[in-house]
Amino acid sequence: MQPKKLSTRVGRVCVSLIAVMLLAGCTVARLGYEMLPWFALWQIERHLSLDSAQRSLAGERLDSLHAWHRQTQMPRYASLIETAVGRLDLPLAASDLGAWRSQMFGLWQAPAERLAPDLADLALTLRPAQIDRLERRLADSTAELRRKTLGGSAAERLEARIERWQERMEWLLGDLTASQRAELRRLAGEQPSDEAAWLDERQARNERLVRLARRIEQERPSREEAINWSAALLAGFWQSEDPARARRLAANADNGDRVAAAMLNTATRSQREHMRAKLGDIERDVMRLISRAGRS
Repeated sequence: MQPKKLSTRVGRVCVSLIAVMLLAGCTVARLGYEMLPWFALWQIERHLSLDSAQRSLAGERLDSLHAWHRQTQMPRYASLIETAVGRLDLPLAASDLGAWRSQMFGLWQAPAERLAPDLADLALTLRPAQIDRLERRLADSTAELRRKTLGGSAAERLEARIERWQERMEWLLGDLTASQRAELRRLAGEQPSDEAAWLDERQARNERLVRLARRIEQERPSREEAINWSAALLAGFWQSEDPARARRLAANADNGDRVAAAMLNTATRSQREHMRAKLGDIERDVMRLISRAGRS
């Protein structure tokens, strides 16, 4: 299913794409989910330049994964959304958001197990030139992200961070009051800048994927062994192998939870109604996707 691309893009099928469903919205998100197999195949093609047999293999596996995910995983996301909606009128602690985020990432294990044979099967077909292309494209995209994220002065990076937070909060709550914007600026300004750690982790994750592809291409293991290697990589895909960086990333996530909880707890009645409507729309979209799976 995906050597690097299948790992990254289908990783995003189940985590990032679902995060989009939960944090970005209704009809557009639903259409994005429906288009996911096509989008993932396009990304795999861009990164690996597949031949016709590989393209057929990847396409079939992506379609199968998509159907499996809709039928077996979407109900789990629906349950998480329902729980979140039920807590909207209660004060939120940072630990509540951290627990919910942990639950989201905990849902990765089933897709990881489902992905391993697909990743191994595609990796077993890759040629050295394709892996070289993959490595170059991943390095180029990371370099571009570094330029965008770490470019400019410390003050400019802070303003970009504040803008990202304001966009997230306004999507969820609607327009912020002047006092809320001032508080958000204060909270975001106190949050340590750890974009570099996130980028370093992204690069390390990409390198692990490339190493797996090269190892399989060079050692030509049995299919069973290739699946075991792929399963090991996917199981820890979102976990840092660098203890110091893992601590920095965990601290950054905790800081983000504190900012989000503090802002959500300032929500006015109309903002809470806006938030409830947003989450309710997403919950209905998820239920429609589940319903369609039951009829297919």
